[in-house]
Amino acid sequence: MAATMISADDHIDLGYLPADLFLERLPSRYKDRGPKVEERNGKEMWICDGAVWGDWRRGRWRDDKNRIKVALDRVAFEGNFGERPTTTELRLADMERDGVKFSVMYPPIFGMRMEDKDLGIAVIQAYNDWAAEFEASAPDHFRVVAQLLPDDPDGSTAEMLRCAEMGIRQVNFLVGTVSSHMYQPEWDVFWDTAEANNITVNYHVGGPGRSGSFLSRQSPEEETRKPAFGMGLGEGATVFFAPFTGLFSYGVLERRPNLRLCLAESGTGWIPFQVQEMDYRMEQAIERRGIDNYPLKRMPSEVFKKQVWATYQQDLVGLNLIHFFGEGHMMWASDYPHPDSTWPNSMAVVDREMAHLSDEMRQKITHDNAKAFYGLSV
Repeated sequence: MAATMISADDHIDLGYLPADLFLERLPSRYKDRGPKVEERNGKEMWICDGAVWGDWRRGRWRDDKNRIKVALDRVAFEGNFGERPTTTELRLADMERDGVKFSVMYPPIFGMRMEDKDLGIAVIQAYNDWAAEFEASAPDHFRVVAQLLPDDPDGSTAEMLRCAEMGIRQVNFLVGTVSSHMYQPEWDVFWDTAEANNITVNYHVGGPGRSGSFLSRQSPEEETRKPAFGMGLGEGATVFFAPFTGLFSYGVLERRPNLRLCLAESGTGWIPFQVQEMDYRMEQAIERRGIDNYPLKRMPSEVFKKQVWATYQQDLVGLNLIHFFGEGHMMWASDYPHPDSTWPNSMAVVDREMAHLSDEMRQKITHDNAKAFYGLSV
């Protein structure tokens, strides 16, 4: 089957990166503290400045009987499949197997956050440089999203512009690191610069929270009865609710009508309700305070349909709410190579979930919307 779809959210996970990536690219003063692969308790792990970031999957990881299963386990590959996501020809082969013509690749969803601001900037720059080179290895098939620094508005602004000079015009924050601080005046320069330079800002599921974050990650007390299942990294998309609402209630989007934002791996079924609720809450606030004393002038639904996009892997509910969502703003994704990915069965999943849609609408959601949003030529 010829590859025809655009996956608007795939991944370059930390575990699949070359072990020498940061050793080769970091300034010499950071090489001892920067990310490197070390053995801990018999496992190969990414370590940065003494902190454990996660497992390295290009080595012995596949042979660990207790490891998490990923999408790549669904195919019986010869050899170590840990190199596939970051080896150009192997990744292209995996895309073709799944009917995907073009892949938008997000940065790691864990790690790459440091207390030392200067070390953080150096590590993020090293990753973004490597990602730009990886995109250049197959520019007709790859588009990478740059990672930024949620604790540093000036550093994020400078890195966003540096990446734009390399041709990367989409930048990312992990939604678990997004805080209300990012909607305060000190971050205005970042949001203004993104709008002025037509750079897309993305919120992707993942990331450790800190004080001030919308997402509170407290360790649960020991429980005798354990849940039979969880709701995934996004906790059923609830981690997006407050950061998403803040974009409207703080006026981040209204003040910048040409700013575009994408919620990645958020799912879409919850969004129409959230937008409806924001309209209701704004109408109540205007009734209490009066329109002349109210700081916002456009309803959230109006702002949303013009400025916000979102991706999903499987979402039958969302696909029945397209009228409320906005038919040009919903983008399908395979989420390769994550456990939640539809790979290598994406075509079957799309056929099943889109059976009620016209061919034209299916084309929009699996191809045309992402093509227009990212300015692709495929």
